[in-house]
Amino acid sequence: MEFSYFEPAPELRQFVSSYYFVSLPFEIADIMRAEIANARFILEGTVWSDLSGEYEAFPAGASVLCGPTYRWSRIKFAEHTRVFGAAITPLGWRRMFAMSAEEAADLHLPFAEAVPAENRSLIDGVFTAADNQQVVAAADKLFLSLVTDERSVHEDFIKQATDWIVDPEPNEIEHLLDNVDFSHRQVERLCKAYFGSGPKKLHRKFRALHAANRLTWQNLDDWRDVARTAYYDQAHFIREFKQFNGRTPKEFMDGPHILVRMTLEERLKINHASPFSLVG
Repeated sequence: MEFSYFEPAPELRQFVSSYYFVSLPFEIADIMRAEIANARFILEGTVWSDLSGEYEAFPAGASVLCGPTYRWSRIKFAEHTRVFGAAITPLGWRRMFAMSAEEAADLHLPFAEAVPAENRSLIDGVFTAADNQQVVAAADKLFLSLVTDERSVHEDFIKQATDWIVDPEPNEIEHLLDNVDFSHRQVERLCKAYFGSGPKKLHRKFRALHAANRLTWQNLDDWRDVARTAYYDQAHFIREFKQFNGRTPKEFMDGPHILVRMTLEERLKINHASPFSLVG
């Protein structure tokens, strides 16, 4: 199994913060934790996901826009599967796609249906590229063509909310409200539009992802070290951790979990214009 990250063109990185390739010579089944928004292009093989509640197949040639997810799901790969993906920031979602992030949350959508008709021919370039570098170049061209300033966006709020959720220290919703010039109702609406959910669920998701990241990146051998910093008791921590990561903390530490662990380890090897994609 090979997993590698690439950086998008500099002018694109505030919208698409990283690219990645996954190549699997053998069949594999794993669990996908809750994620940030992604675009995925199945270059070879077939991928199955049960995010919708039932397994859905995505064969070679499929291009999928994945909204931000707030639950774990099961995923399967056929042998000789190769996938190219792009991590989309909240600002990128607003600048490139007409629907709100909430409308696409926990959904897989045909990528071509989410972009204007005049841009769809550029999708083909991702599939016909001869090597990884050419795939990246084709993706740069595709995503840059989608960026528009026609939709209003509160960039300052996106930055403040992003800083709030990517901070590894425990921050409650009050910390966000104290640092923005919006009412609680406005914050609720903006978080749904840009991040796919209200601030409470967004906070819970990233708190659980931070915990899993710490277990991996710091090679911790006692999950209680993480639980004590952000949760009021161990049962609360275990329940929240599993809801967003798909496993209990002990299962996460004891099992191989190849896909998640390789993803987290490889993420550290490139620069991320937004820490959003590093954490989520």
